[in-house]
Amino acid sequence: MSDHDRSGVVEVLTAESERGRAALREVMAHSYETDSEGVPPAWARTLLVDGVPVSFIIVDPNRCMDQPGEALRYVFIRDVATRQDRRGEGRFRQIMTHTFRDLRAAGVPLVATHGRYPLYRRFGFDVFTHHCGLFATPEGIQRSLGTSTEPGAERHLVVEAFAGLHPDLLLVTEVRSQSPAEHRAALQAAAALACARGKRRILFEHPAAPSYGSRYPIHPTLVTPFTALALTCGATLHVQGADPENSPVPDADWLKVLDTASLLRDALRGPTLHVPRLPLALGFSTDAGDATIEPAETGVVVISRLDEPVLRVPWPSAALAQLVTGYRDARMLDSVHGAGLPDWALDWLDAAFPRRWRLSRNEGWVFAV
Repeated sequence: MSDHDRSGVVEVLTAESERGRAALREVMAHSYETDSEGVPPAWARTLLVDGVPVSFIIVDPNRCMDQPGEALRYVFIRDVATRQDRRGEGRFRQIMTHTFRDLRAAGVPLVATHGRYPLYRRFGFDVFTHHCGLFATPEGIQRSLGTSTEPGAERHLVVEAFAGLHPDLLLVTEVRSQSPAEHRAALQAAAALACARGKRRILFEHPAAPSYGSRYPIHPTLVTPFTALALTCGATLHVQGADPENSPVPDADWLKVLDTASLLRDALRGPTLHVPRLPLALGFSTDAGDATIEPAETGVVVISRLDEPVLRVPWPSAALAQLVTGYRDARMLDSVHGAGLPDWALDWLDAAFPRRWRLSRNEGWVFAV
């Protein structure tokens, strides 16, 4: 597939052909190496300008995100890059725009990725997860619970030793204890491990923060019985939105709407059975297209245009992504964007899309700069 722009002939190749695979290898040699294993060859793409491979994108098209009803479809950008000697020409945006057009045509509503701030925000992405960390010290745990440890209590913990961790940090990525006795044993085991390894601090990623590109499971609460016991040992619970502006490692998980109507259809499959009747149609006109949510005999229907009469919700598509995934509720989004929607509309949107906790790793807490 080729086209022309002011700077030359633009062509996009996929890894379905040997020429496309060779072009992909060439861009990686001038940017960085990455893995496309498991990705359909049609979604490993390289952009060429006047025959020269300039940028690439690798997309996993088969991801799902947990929802109370049916799972929400999304695609995950594993990697996108431009060769170092061709940066500043807009080719990063160009390869993404080309790929997003094809994904939209295939009916995909959302695309997610993991990367640095502020790079992805300028392309219409926004954050949709929270960070949650339980920080403790071995001394605090042992002062409250004692130093004795149950034989084999380490089985309640998943402890990681990634390269680049803060040198004084013991990182616990999962707590598997179930009962009060097991919670106590898990805390004592973490304290003993920290002392044995010379670590002054313990970070429990609890509830667990899955790797990016996951199902982003929904947590009903961030304060579990394990958390409550840890807090009695002097631990502190840190919860924050995923905006990474003030983080020493400015990475985050990012989400972008490709098609407004497709997103609303997917998100409203099932959960509206417990939602009050919609008194008037709600219209959305965003950078990702138009859609109207209309009341029906049972629930609602979503159509791919603006109908009248309709109450328009003047939010950008990024706000809609945050609403559907539960990152922010309707009232918060209405305040952020100054829309002034009536109470009945906010009540219905909050009932249809309640606030939810989805977590991702705060890399600034974990990794040394």
